[in-house]
Amino acid sequence: MCVKFLKNISSRSFLSFLILFSVGVLGLAYILEHYYGFQPCQMCLYEQKIFMVTGALSLLSLLLLPVRWQYYAVIVLGFVFLGGTLIAGYHVAIQQHWVDLPAFCSSQDFSAFDSVEALKEQMLKTPLVRCDQITWSLFGLSLAAYNIIICLILALLCWKWACKHR
Repeated sequence: MCVKFLKNISSRSFLSFLILFSVGVLGLAYILEHYYGFQPCQMCLYEQKIFMVTGALSLLSLLLLPVRWQYYAVIVLGFVFLGGTLIAGYHVAIQQHWVDLPAFCSSQDFSAFDSVEALKEQMLKTPLVRCDQITWSLFGLSLAAYNIIICLILALLCWKWACKHR
Protein backbone atom coordinates (compact mmCIF):
# COMPACT_ATOMS: atom_id res chain seq x y z
CA MET A 1 0.00 0.00 0.00
CA CYS A 2 1.18 3.52 -0.67
CA VAL A 3 1.10 4.57 3.01
CA LYS A 4 3.88 2.22 4.13
CA PHE A 5 6.23 5.18 4.31
CA LEU A 6 4.23 6.52 7.29
CA LYS A 7 6.10 4.12 9.58
CA ASN A 8 9.33 6.01 8.90
CA ILE A 9 7.88 9.48 9.53
CA SER A 10 8.39 10.91 13.02
CA SER A 11 5.68 12.76 14.89
CA ARG A 12 7.63 16.00 14.51
CA SER A 13 7.85 15.57 10.74
CA PHE A 14 4.17 14.65 10.46
CA LEU A 15 3.06 17.62 12.55
CA SER A 16 5.32 19.89 10.49
CA PHE A 17 3.66 18.54 7.33
CA LEU A 18 0.20 19.31 8.79
CA ILE A 19 1.31 22.85 9.68
CA LEU A 20 2.64 23.48 6.18
CA PHE A 21 -0.43 21.94 4.56
CA SER A 22 -2.80 24.06 6.66
CA VAL A 23 -0.80 27.22 5.92
CA GLY A 24 -0.85 26.30 2.22
CA VAL A 25 -4.63 25.86 2.14
CA LEU A 26 -5.15 29.15 4.01
CA GLY A 27 -2.66 30.88 1.69
CA LEU A 28 -4.56 29.58 -1.34
CA ALA A 29 -7.83 30.85 0.15
CA TYR A 30 -6.21 34.24 0.78
CA ILE A 31 -4.98 34.43 -2.82
CA LEU A 32 -8.39 33.46 -4.18
CA GLU A 33 -10.10 36.09 -2.04
CA HIS A 34 -7.71 39.00 -2.37
CA TYR A 35 -6.18 38.58 -5.82
CA TYR A 36 -8.92 36.85 -7.79
CA GLY A 37 -11.91 38.48 -6.09
CA PHE A 38 -13.67 35.34 -4.84
CA GLN A 39 -15.92 36.33 -1.96
CA PRO A 40 -16.32 33.56 0.64
CA CYS A 41 -19.70 32.72 2.08
CA GLN A 42 -20.19 32.04 5.78
CA MET A 43 -19.76 28.28 5.31
CA CYS A 44 -16.50 28.87 3.42
CA LEU A 45 -15.23 30.84 6.40
CA TYR A 46 -16.15 27.96 8.71
CA GLU A 47 -14.22 25.59 6.46
CA GLN A 48 -11.20 27.90 6.62
CA LYS A 49 -11.37 27.89 10.41
CA ILE A 50 -10.80 24.12 10.38
CA PHE A 51 -7.41 24.68 8.78
CA MET A 52 -6.66 27.50 11.23
CA VAL A 53 -7.43 25.14 14.10
CA THR A 54 -5.42 22.24 12.69
CA GLY A 55 -2.46 24.48 11.91
CA ALA A 56 -2.53 25.98 15.40
CA LEU A 57 -3.01 22.61 17.12
CA SER A 58 -0.19 21.10 15.09
CA LEU A 59 2.12 23.98 15.93
CA LEU A 60 1.26 23.89 19.64
CA SER A 61 1.68 20.11 19.71
CA LEU A 62 5.03 20.38 17.99
CA LEU A 63 6.31 23.08 20.33
CA LEU A 64 4.74 22.18 23.68
CA LEU A 65 4.09 18.45 23.84
CA PRO A 66 6.71 15.82 24.52
CA VAL A 67 7.17 13.35 21.67
CA ARG A 68 5.25 10.58 23.45
CA TRP A 69 2.13 12.80 23.64
CA GLN A 70 2.33 13.98 20.03
CA TYR A 71 0.89 10.62 19.01
CA TYR A 72 -2.39 11.56 20.73
CA ALA A 73 -2.33 15.02 19.18
CA VAL A 74 -2.25 13.43 15.71
CA ILE A 75 -5.29 11.32 16.62
CA VAL A 76 -7.14 14.45 17.79
CA LEU A 77 -6.15 16.24 14.59
CA GLY A 78 -7.71 13.37 12.64
CA PHE A 79 -11.00 14.06 14.41
CA VAL A 80 -10.71 17.79 13.67
CA PHE A 81 -10.21 16.98 9.99
CA LEU A 82 -13.23 14.66 10.18
CA GLY A 83 -15.19 17.65 11.52
CA GLY A 84 -13.95 19.64 8.54
CA THR A 85 -15.21 16.86 6.27
CA LEU A 86 -18.65 17.10 7.87
CA ILE A 87 -18.77 20.90 7.59
CA ALA A 88 -17.71 20.77 3.94
CA GLY A 89 -20.26 17.99 3.33
CA TYR A 90 -22.99 20.17 4.79
CA HIS A 91 -21.84 23.01 2.53
CA VAL A 92 -22.09 20.76 -0.53
CA ALA A 93 -25.57 19.69 0.59
CA ILE A 94 -26.53 23.37 0.77
CA GLN A 95 -25.03 24.06 -2.66
CA GLN A 96 -26.92 21.13 -4.21
CA HIS A 97 -30.15 22.23 -2.45
CA TRP A 98 -30.42 18.92 -0.60
CA VAL A 99 -30.98 20.87 2.62
CA ASP A 100 -32.48 24.28 3.29
CA LEU A 101 -30.26 27.32 3.31
CA PRO A 102 -29.35 28.11 6.94
CA ALA A 103 -30.52 31.39 8.42
CA PHE A 104 -27.01 32.80 8.73
CA CYS A 105 -26.56 32.47 4.95
CA SER A 106 -29.87 33.90 3.80
CA SER A 107 -31.21 36.41 6.27
CA GLN A 108 -33.10 38.55 3.79
CA ASP A 109 -36.25 39.23 5.85
CA PHE A 110 -36.04 42.87 6.89
CA SER A 111 -39.67 43.27 7.96
CA ALA A 112 -39.00 42.78 11.69
CA PHE A 113 -36.79 45.87 12.06
CA ASP A 114 -38.24 48.87 13.83
CA SER A 115 -35.50 51.37 13.03
CA VAL A 116 -33.16 52.27 10.22
CA GLU A 117 -30.17 51.64 12.51
CA ALA A 118 -31.31 48.08 13.23
CA LEU A 119 -31.84 47.49 9.52
CA LYS A 120 -28.41 48.95 8.72
CA GLU A 121 -26.75 46.76 11.36
CA GLN A 122 -28.43 43.62 9.98
CA MET A 123 -27.45 44.50 6.41
CA LEU A 124 -23.82 44.92 7.47
CA LYS A 125 -23.92 41.45 9.07
CA THR A 126 -25.52 39.80 6.03
CA PRO A 127 -22.94 37.98 3.88
CA LEU A 128 -22.48 39.17 0.34
CA VAL A 129 -22.33 35.65 -1.06
CA ARG A 130 -25.00 33.09 -0.39
CA CYS A 131 -23.87 29.65 0.72
CA ASP A 132 -25.89 27.90 -1.99
CA GLN A 133 -24.07 29.64 -4.84
CA ILE A 134 -21.07 27.87 -6.33
CA THR A 135 -18.51 30.54 -7.16
CA TRP A 136 -15.92 28.22 -8.69
CA SER A 137 -15.85 24.62 -9.85
CA LEU A 138 -13.47 22.26 -11.62
CA PHE A 139 -14.64 19.00 -13.23
CA GLY A 140 -18.10 19.69 -11.78
CA LEU A 141 -16.86 19.87 -8.18
CA SER A 142 -17.00 23.01 -6.05
CA LEU A 143 -14.30 24.10 -3.63
CA ALA A 144 -16.41 22.66 -0.81
CA ALA A 145 -16.43 19.26 -2.56
CA TYR A 146 -12.65 19.39 -2.89
CA ASN A 147 -12.48 20.32 0.78
CA ILE A 148 -14.42 17.14 1.63
CA ILE A 149 -11.83 15.08 -0.24
CA ILE A 150 -8.87 16.89 1.30
CA CYS A 151 -10.15 16.79 4.89
CA LEU A 152 -11.17 13.13 4.63
CA ILE A 153 -7.77 12.15 3.21
CA LEU A 154 -5.99 14.10 5.96
CA ALA A 155 -8.16 12.51 8.68
CA LEU A 156 -7.46 9.04 7.34
CA LEU A 157 -3.77 9.86 6.97
CA CYS A 158 -3.60 11.01 10.62
CA TRP A 159 -5.23 7.81 11.84
CA LYS A 160 -3.15 5.60 9.57
CA TRP A 161 0.00 7.29 10.87
CA ALA A 162 -1.22 6.67 14.43
CA CYS A 163 -1.86 3.00 13.63
CA LYS A 164 1.66 2.63 12.25
CA HIS A 165 3.14 4.18 15.41
CA ARG A 166 1.08 2.37 18.01
